[in-house]
Amino acid sequence: MLRSSFATLSLVLLASLGSVLAADYHGVKVIAHRGAGYEFDENTVEGCRYSYEHGILGYEVDVRLTKDGHLVLMHDADVSRTTNGAGKVEQMTLAEIQKLKTQNHQVPVPTVEDLFRYFHDKPDVYLMLEMKTTDKAAYPDEAVEPYCQKLYEAASHMLPPGTFCFISFDHRALAAIHRIAPEAFTGYLSSKAPTEEMIAEAKQLGCGRMSVPIQTTTRQMARKIKDAGLQLSLWPIREKEDADLAVLWGASIICSDTPSSLLAKPSPTP
Repeated sequence: MLRSSFATLSLVLLASLGSVLAADYHGVKVIAHRGAGYEFDENTVEGCRYSYEHGILGYEVDVRLTKDGHLVLMHDADVSRTTNGAGKVEQMTLAEIQKLKTQNHQVPVPTVEDLFRYFHDKPDVYLMLEMKTTDKAAYPDEAVEPYCQKLYEAASHMLPPGTFCFISFDHRALAAIHRIAPEAFTGYLSSKAPTEEMIAEAKQLGCGRMSVPIQTTTRQMARKIKDAGLQLSLWPIREKEDADLAVLWGASIICSDTPSSLLAKPSPTP
């Protein structure tokens, strides 16, 4: 019911705006969520390659640490939803992870180095690296900073400056990145409706962006986020109407499962 009401409200608002929205998209980054997980296998190099070949220049991926200390791309703690295997990433070795294939296209689970190797000569691309460290059993306090150090070093050594950022729901990880590299761009993620206290917390952590739920964020709070000097990202973006509303409210990042649907299409020849 909430989703239906929100979609209806979006359409009513957008109907009054006419063609103004098209111009508003200039300067907005369109990001493939999980490497466009609805268009190819999520969090794979092949999926990112597919999206890149279809004109996508921004990618969000999820990073976890194997039992033997390797960074790999995987959203869930357990590999069973997306691969032909079972088990928790943090309890598996890289060799075990590398035996897996994704369920749909039977491609491998990549390391971050695999991903960075593909993108290192593509300076027009922007990567959002989500640090999946919220599980304190898998990532106790003393493990978070070494994880962040490893990820920062890999990204900064293999990618052009300014083409990547670090995002997380885990404030420990955001604080660790800020200690390791104060100049690194970080993004504060939340699944809750934003508050002024959360804005202050994001600023205190040194973040440059807040990503908050589109369904529970008000236009007034979106404005407060931007007035605080933070970039705004609203999620999830599953429909064109979501993206249009996010841009209307000042979002600079559109992170979508189907990013190709948001790219401008050429007008038909008369």
